[in-house]
Amino acid sequence: MESKKNDILQAAIRLFSRKGYYSTSVEEIAKESGMAKASFYKYFQRKEELPLEMCIILEKNIEQDIRALYSKPDLTTHDKLHDFIVLYLRNLVKNKVYLMMDLPEPSMLIFQNEQLNAAFEQHEYKLYQWVYDCLIDVFGTEIEDSAWDITFVLKSIVLEYIRFFAERMNDETIEHLTQFIIFLSNSLVASLKSTDSVYHLWGSPGWLPESTISNPFDQGRQINVLLHSLEDSILLSSWSLEDKQEYQQISTLLKEEALKASPQKGLLKALFSYLEQRKELQKVCHLLKNLLDLAPESE
Repeated sequence: MESKKNDILQAAIRLFSRKGYYSTSVEEIAKESGMAKASFYKYFQRKEELPLEMCIILEKNIEQDIRALYSKPDLTTHDKLHDFIVLYLRNLVKNKVYLMMDLPEPSMLIFQNEQLNAAFEQHEYKLYQWVYDCLIDVFGTEIEDSAWDITFVLKSIVLEYIRFFAERMNDETIEHLTQFIIFLSNSLVASLKSTDSVYHLWGSPGWLPESTISNPFDQGRQINVLLHSLEDSILLSSWSLEDKQEYQQISTLLKEEALKASPQKGLLKALFSYLEQRKELQKVCHLLKNLLDLAPESE
């Protein structure tokens, strides 16, 4: 089912990119995805659900990549900024969700359904929040008053660039755009720090529903801490040398897989299942599973 659903989404992305959202019909999407129009409605009730689903996928992929990035130990501030921008750009280019927004006014929303509108906005807020969080993490809390302004400047440049050049973007052009954004970020921060009088457009994020927004940056750091804790628990245990070596090997495999941008959940579950045979490791494994979205839904 997920495969067919993804086929529909990919077909919709191609058509929205070429023709625009409003000019693309459900029948065309179904045909492009290689199925009958009736089959479309097995997966989506209406066309308006497609952009929302694309945003959910985009958000999920970026959140997963941020967690993986911040799980890595000893990242320099330059590495954090560079790698965050790269993962952000790659996901935007791959998803192409912004290319379908052929709206007469930027402030207009494409959904007639209020619930879909609210959900769509919520996902947009998350993307803005994550750019803001990265800037604060890299440049420090002293830029908090200006961080939202910098966020909007950078996001505007990125979205306009992608809107015009997405089809021609590859690893090389993404790297060039990344270097420009790093240069611009450093320049803006240096300029703001060098002046005593700064006019802030968005000094307060009162428009942002922060309470509902996850923080994959902190989650990534927690994963890194817990992985080290797992290693220490094995090393400091009273087990035999043979058992320690065996569990250290499993722990290393778990760490390597967990730090990947797209880890294999089946493999992680199998490794956790083995580690949890030891009572001493059950608590840290439980915490790690929650952060890696492996805990059962009932938890």
